[in-house]
Amino acid sequence: MEHTKQSSTNEPVHRQVAVAIPAKTGRKRSILWLATGIVVTVTLLIVTGLCRAESIDPYAVMEEHIEALGGLHAIMAEKTSHLTATITLPGLSGTIEQWTMRPGMERAEADLTVIKQIVGNNGDVMWALDTNGKLQITRDEAALTRHTVDTAFGEYEHLDRGSSLFSLSYDGADDVGGAECHVIRVANSLNSDVTLLYIDTSTHLMVKQSDINPDGVSHCVFSDYREVDGVLHAFRAETEILPIGQKHIVVTTKYEANPELDPSIFDPPSDEACDYVFTHGTSSENVPMRFIESHIYMDVIIGCRESTWILDTGASMTVIDETYARELGLEPEGSVKGGGAGNTVEVSFVDLPPFSIQGIEFGEQTAAAIDIAGLFEQTGDLEVAGILGYDFLSRFVTRVDYANELLSFYDPSSFAYDGPGVMIDAPLSGNTFTIPMSVDGIYTGKWSLDLGASGETFHYPYAQANGMLDRDGVDRIGFGAGGRFAVRGIKFETVEIGGYVLDEPVIGIPTSELKGAFSRSELIGNLGNRTLRNFVLYLDYERQQVVFEKGDDYARKFPPDRSGLQLWRPEGDDVSVLFVAPGTPAERVGLREGDIVVYINDIEVEHLDGLLALRELMRADPGTKYKIGILRDGRHKSVKLKLEDLF
Repeated sequence: MEHTKQSSTNEPVHRQVAVAIPAKTGRKRSILWLATGIVVTVTLLIVTGLCRAESIDPYAVMEEHIEALGGLHAIMAEKTSHLTATITLPGLSGTIEQWTMRPGMERAEADLTVIKQIVGNNGDVMWALDTNGKLQITRDEAALTRHTVDTAFGEYEHLDRGSSLFSLSYDGADDVGGAECHVIRVANSLNSDVTLLYIDTSTHLMVKQSDINPDGVSHCVFSDYREVDGVLHAFRAETEILPIGQKHIVVTTKYEANPELDPSIFDPPSDEACDYVFTHGTSSENVPMRFIESHIYMDVIIGCRESTWILDTGASMTVIDETYARELGLEPEGSVKGGGAGNTVEVSFVDLPPFSIQGIEFGEQTAAAIDIAGLFEQTGDLEVAGILGYDFLSRFVTRVDYANELLSFYDPSSFAYDGPGVMIDAPLSGNTFTIPMSVDGIYTGKWSLDLGASGETFHYPYAQANGMLDRDGVDRIGFGAGGRFAVRGIKFETVEIGGYVLDEPVIGIPTSELKGAFSRSELIGNLGNRTLRNFVLYLDYERQQVVFEKGDDYARKFPPDRSGLQLWRPEGDDVSVLFVAPGTPAERVGLREGDIVVYINDIEVEHLDGLLALRELMRADPGTKYKIGILRDGRHKSVKLKLEDLF
C-alpha cells in the first residue's frame, strides 16, 4: 500500500517541547533545539497591566507593567544573567542552565537524563549541538527572522510607540486563573507571529503569555515572582504547546543578575567528536540499498544481529522499534509527545549500542523508541527494526542513486561536488532540509525534503488557503508514526525543482485538519520519493545544500494503482481490505473495508508472494481484469475487478 509517509516516521520525532523559563521581562528567547526533534524554547518575559475597555492605551499598560517589575532603568541595567531551573514533563524531568548577554547572546544546556543538548547564539551565529554531539548552524530564514524579532524584543523596542518593527494593540480583558487581565497584542513587521501578553489589572504583573505562529501556539502561565537586584522575576512557568498538547513545568532554582561572563561561552564549539569510522580506511563508502514501495531500506548490524532499517531525512532523530529495542536488552526511558505526519505520538529514548552498516561503524548513540515494526508488517510484509534519521545522515554527505539502488557516504571534510547537477541551498528546519519547489508554476515555496515519505503532500493549511480541499482526486489512507489519516491524490500539470520539470505529478492533500507534520504552515508541503526517485541526490548537511542530478529513471513513468483498493494484514495473517476509494473500480464492484481476500484469478492469496506482489497486480495496464474471491461475514463471494486509469 502507498503511504503518504510510512509508519517509520512522518517526522516521527518532530516534537516541540517549548520550555518557558519563568520570566522577568517581556522578551522571548528561543533557546533549545534538541536534535531529537525536541524544541526547547527558553522564554524570559516582562510586561504590564491595567484594565477596562477599548479606550485603554496598550503602551500605558506596558509602562505600568515595567514599573511594577522594577522600572526600565533597573531592567536595562541587567546586561548578563545566569539561571538554573528544573523541568518536569509527563514522562521526563531534568535541569536547564542558561546564560545570557545583551543584546541577543545566549547559551543553554538541557539535561533530561535520557537526552541532553547545548544550544547558543553569539550574536552572529545561532547553533546547536544535538543529543549526539553534532553541531548545526541555523540557516533557516524563519528561525533567523524570529531571532531578530526576539533580540529587538529583549531590547524593549516594542515599548517604543514609533517602532517600525513592533506594534501594540489592546485585545480586551480576560480571566486567567481568577485574575482579571489586560490582553496586549504584540505584532511585528517581519513575520506573522503574534504574542499575547496577559497583564494582571491589580498587580500589573504578567500572568500569561501566548505565542502564536503559523505552526502552533504556546501558552505559558507565570507565577511565584521574586525580586532579584531590584527586578521581579517569575520563578515558575507552566506551558502547553498546541496542537501537539505537550505540557511541562519549569521552576527556577537560582537566578543571578549581572554575573561576569566570558563572551566565548556563546560561540559554537570548534571541535566535534567524530562518532563513526570508515572501516576500510577511506573517506567514503558505497552501500547497497533496496528501494521498495517508494522507501529506502538498508541493513544495520547491532552486535551480531542484522536487521532492516529505513533511511529517512524526515526523521529528526534516529529511531528504533520499541519491541526490537527490548529484544536487544534496551529499555526505553521517558516519554514526550512527537509529531507524526497526521497526528502526535508518544516517544521514548534508548542508548543505542555501537552499530554498523557496510564499511561504516558507529559508536553509541541516543535514539528515539517508537512502535513502528507492526505497521510495516501490516502494510508491507516487511520487518523493519528502525529508521536511520538525522543523527546518522548529518555525519556525511550522502549520495542517493534510486535507479541503481546505491547509497554513497562521504566524509564532509574531503567532499567537493563537481558533477553536472544543480546545487540548491536547503536550510535545515527541525533537522530536515527545506528546498524551493513549484507546482504548476503557481504554488511556489519551501518544501520539506523527506526520504521517509513515499510521495508528495501539500500541508493542510496551505491546501486550505489555496482552495485545494474541494478538488477532485482519488482518496487513500496514509500512515505515519501518529497513526492513519485520509489523503486525496490530485493530478497536477508539473513540478519544478532547480530548473528540472516533471510532468503530471500526483500530489496528496490531507482531507481534514491534522496535528502532525502536515499541519505546518511555514512550509508548503512534504516532498517524497515519487518525485525524488527521478534524481540522484547529494545531501550535504554540513553546507545545508542538496544537489539534484538527472537519474537513470529521470522522467520515467511509474505505474500507479489502478484499482482504488488498499490491502493490509491487520492481524498479521489474513489479507483484508483497508480502504476502498469512492468512484473507483474497487467501489463499483462492491468491495468493502474489512473484506478478507481469499484468492485472485483462482490463485489463493497465500501463494501470491505477499502484499507487495498484490499491489503490483493492481498496477497492471488499464483494462486488466481480476476475479477476486472474498470472505465477508463468514460468507464467500467473488467480484470481477477491471483496472482503469484513476486520473
